[in-house]
This record gives sequence, C-alpha cells and structure tokens, in this order.
Amino acid sequence: MTTISPVVVPFSGAVPGGVHQGLEIEIQGTVPHHAHHGFSVNLCQGPTKEPTTTLHVNQRFNEHVVVMNALINGSWGSEERQHGIHFHKGKPFDLRIMVKPQMFKIKVNGKLLADFAHRLPKETAQFLHVEGEVSVSYIKFTGGQGQGHGHGHGHGHGHGHHGGQQPAPAMGGQPIFNPPVPFVSSIPGGLAPGRMVSISGVPYANPSRFTINLQSAAHDGSDVAMHFDARFRYGDCINSVVRNHCQAGGWGQEERDAPFFPFMPNAAFDLLILAEPQAFKVAVNNQHFLEFRHRLPIHAATHVSVTGDVRLTQVRFQ
Repeated sequence: MTTISPVVVPFSGAVPGGVHQGLEIEIQGTVPHHAHHGFSVNLCQGPTKEPTTTLHVNQRFNEHVVVMNALINGSWGSEERQHGIHFHKGKPFDLRIMVKPQMFKIKVNGKLLADFAHRLPKETAQFLHVEGEVSVSYIKFTGGQGQGHGHGHGHGHGHGHHGGQQPAPAMGGQPIFNPPVPFVSSIPGGLAPGRMVSISGVPYANPSRFTINLQSAAHDGSDVAMHFDARFRYGDCINSVVRNHCQAGGWGQEERDAPFFPFMPNAAFDLLILAEPQAFKVAVNNQHFLEFRHRLPIHAATHVSVTGDVRLTQVRFQ
C-alpha cells in the first residue's frame, strides 16, 4: 500500500507498480463551495492527459453530470454519462477506482457510479492525474500484485517514511521524492535507447548491501534485465558491486570487476542508468562507473525496484 499526502492539485504521479488487475485507487477530497466547472481524475499513459488517457472521470457541475471517457492517441472516444449530483460542493467525498479484468469499477461514497469497460489494455495507464476545482487530502493505492511487495525482507522496511505516506511526486520530469524502501515502480513508457533512470539516496550508517533491479514486472520472481547489487559487507564481498541478470528463475554469470567502489555509509549518491543499444551504462556522482551489456532485450525492463540498506531521496525517469 502506498499513500500520498499532502496532495497539491493539479497532481501528476506515477502509479506504484503500474495499473494492474486488483489495484484499488482511493481518493479522499473535498469540492470547494465556489466550484463552477468541475474536476477530473485520469489514468494516463504519461504524466499528462495527452496523448493517451485510459480512464477519464470528469465531474461537470455546469451540466450536473459525471462523464467517463478515454483519449486514444489524441482523440476522445464516445462519452459515457451519469446524470445527477454525485459530488456535493463543500462536502468531502470518497472516490474509489477498482481495476477489474474487463472494466474499471468506479464508486463514490460507497455507491457504484459506473462500470467503465476497458477501451485500452489497463496496463497502458502508468500515471494518475488530477486537475480542476477540487482539494485532495490523500491518495491511496492498494491491492493486486503491488500490495505488500517487498515487506518482510528485513533491511530497509520502516525506514525513511512515516505512516506509509509518500510525498506527492512533482510535476515536470516526474521525480518521486523520499519513497519508502522496498521501492518498486513501473518505468513510464518503458526503456529504450536514450532513456534514463536516475536514483538518489543515502546508504545506512552500517550497511550490508542494497540492490537495484531493472525487471519485467512489479513482483518478486520476475525476469531481471540488470541486477545491480552494492555490497558493503555481505558474505565474502566487501565494497563490491555485483551485476547479473535473471531469466525464468535462473541467474546468469556474475560480473564483479569495477574500477572503484563509489558508495560510502551515510554519504549521499546520485546514480544514473542510461539505456544504450548494446548496454546499460551506469554513472555515480557524475562519473562513469561501469556498463552492463544487455543479456535480455532492452524492452524487457519495465519496472525498477530498490531494496536493502538505503534511504531513497529521489527517483526520476527521463
């Protein structure tokens, strides 16, 4: 479960683990007394509604209607309308979007508003976007393969966040600030040559290891295109970075050679992974560190996960 609070509207943030069957998104908010036009909640392919929005829920006060629709490659489809007052000015509301195999089930204050049949694969939605005349107290993501991922792995759980709440990702390049560890997120739009994943953090005071995986899904046991394991003191490894891949549950040959060990306890780092046609190139603190030649197709890496003895300060996809 991930909770984002406070929420500044307009809001745009990556859906933890991406949109998948079993996911439930809960939005608690209030419509201001002075609202005239309305607001919308959108599940989008990118950080804005253009060019593709998988689900658009739009409360229009001037028409006394809630409109559901989808935007596909810049073109809106046919509207599905629910007439009547479902969001009341000056009063709080509870909006829930449940991801089902064939539809989004949408409830307002516990009552079914609509079943919106999927017009695009639900997995095309990677971001939640909220805009208009509304104030939002919190957004909560629960259920499905993302729920509880990484809990109980020992290192890192419970550090660097409070009450499971995660500050809202900022607009623009979509940095995610201070996410809790274990951390997992879909990579918006996936990886391709020229795309980058930027990870900033601080290892613990007495760390054993932390791990960054570029992987094929949000859950444990998925294929790993690049396993980047920074070992301060783990087994027979001292100040070593181990790289590997995993396919169908089988690990490949480890790579351990590196010119130096770029991490220190309690010292902040900035790590950049650049996807290139032949390899992932890794830089730490603006200095080239190593490259890991592709063993799986580059597009196999659709998610990034971080576990272990580290506090994350920012994750960004570029």
